[in-house]
Amino acid sequence: MRKAHYLTSLAAALTITACGSTAPTALPTYPDFNIPALPGAPIDAANVQSNKLLVAPGVKSDVPSFIQSMFVDNMTAFVNESGSEVIDRQLAQRFIDEIQLKENLSETYEAYQGPVEAKFLIIPTITDYSWSSEYEKADSRKNKDGETIRYPAECDYTGKVKGNVQIRALPSMKQIISVNLTGRESGSKENPPSKKCDETSMINGAIKGAIADLLVKGDDDYITLSKYVSSQGMITGAKKAEGEIYFETNLGRLHGAKEEAAVAIYQEIDGELVKIASGEMVDKDNVFNSKSYIKVESDSVERIKRGMIVMLSGECTGFGCKWNSSLKNLTK
Repeated sequence: MRKAHYLTSLAAALTITACGSTAPTALPTYPDFNIPALPGAPIDAANVQSNKLLVAPGVKSDVPSFIQSMFVDNMTAFVNESGSEVIDRQLAQRFIDEIQLKENLSETYEAYQGPVEAKFLIIPTITDYSWSSEYEKADSRKNKDGETIRYPAECDYTGKVKGNVQIRALPSMKQIISVNLTGRESGSKENPPSKKCDETSMINGAIKGAIADLLVKGDDDYITLSKYVSSQGMITGAKKAEGEIYFETNLGRLHGAKEEAAVAIYQEIDGELVKIASGEMVDKDNVFNSKSYIKVESDSVERIKRGMIVMLSGECTGFGCKWNSSLKNLTK
């Protein structure tokens, strides 16, 4: 675990402020920049599709319910941060019960006939979990200057989990995507009361950390799920300020927009979302309740049209985010 101490210290030492997309103050006051519109682009700038989703835990008989609940809570937070809304847990559980009944009877699920407001049902499931611990006795070593460095006794804990996230369309219950995830977390306690290293709080903390590690911003799985979960706004116009072009979108703070958040810009073609460009929301002074401004790479500017779809992408935009993703891979 002293390797983990080294990695943690390195992470702290490399805390670097990312260079975000700082824009001129008060972008709404700058002149409009004319951009072409997609054929049939909606005129209503308030047309934001904030997804309403159901989230219900999957069931695994050998995994305690409180562990499943941790993953459900994390998934609910993920949905909320994406600008969407989790609704009606009782209805979500009703769908889960129906799925299990049909699968146990080897029957095909028939579309739910009652009213349902949600677009998708998200089913997060912890499929396996484990923990281990190791006692390290006190030690002392001399550094290169001849000074004695003392290390206290410690208990090292490691939690590992495997999970799965299903997304099913409503009301048809058709499975849209299924993603398998793995997570790991390590921690230690110095001068433990016992060499057994079996403190419940440390064990639960390691498992909880491993569950949090299942979905890390910037990971491929995080980005994949964001495409189904995030609110959908659109490009509503553009501004030209100090020689730069900033695209206006109707995604605001009410829809999950925040400064320096990564976005993806799509065009719907034959019912599929085709990615046109990546971008980044600018500084907090230009993110409002019902609108925000984004910056794209210069070679993508001419491709952006009014009416294109804008979504939070879940990609990394700063050093800290990328470092967390790299650190996850290092500690696997």
